[in-house]
Amino acid sequence: MEWEVIRMKTWAKMLPILATALVLIPAIFFAVHAQASTATAPTANPNNDVNEQYPNYTGSIKAPENATEQQLATLAKISPDQAKASALKDPTVAGGTVTSVSIDNENGNLVYSVQIIKGSTSYDVKVDAGTGNILFIEQGIENEIGTAENIED
Repeated sequence: MEWEVIRMKTWAKMLPILATALVLIPAIFFAVHAQASTATAPTANPNNDVNEQYPNYTGSIKAPENATEQQLATLAKISPDQAKASALKDPTVAGGTVTSVSIDNENGNLVYSVQIIKGSTSYDVKVDAGTGNILFIEQGIENEIGTAENIED
């Protein structure tokens, strides 16, 4: 009987410590990981005149800030069909289906944005509108209703 009383008193003393540990350990884990992910996030240009976008690449043609799609098209040195062909040469998207091609101002660079579906994965291939070189490939996943979602790191 005396042994049971001692054991119950020990548990009564230990229970608040265990409960606190069960709350604090996951909280500390998530706080450390949240801090690490915000430390690597892209930041704005310190000059505050242009907001840098991710990914940060440099194209061969600089695009005017408020140009229309028609105005951008006149600056391009390659056609949308050439951008499509260039994108499909990359092994990552080769054999995929092109769903759209548009010309865009990406962070001051004139690029073609070639949307490609390959299997259940969607891709946004950024092709330099001056050289036809691939600047970046952004990968997404097709969701249940068929629209693409970006994959976040």
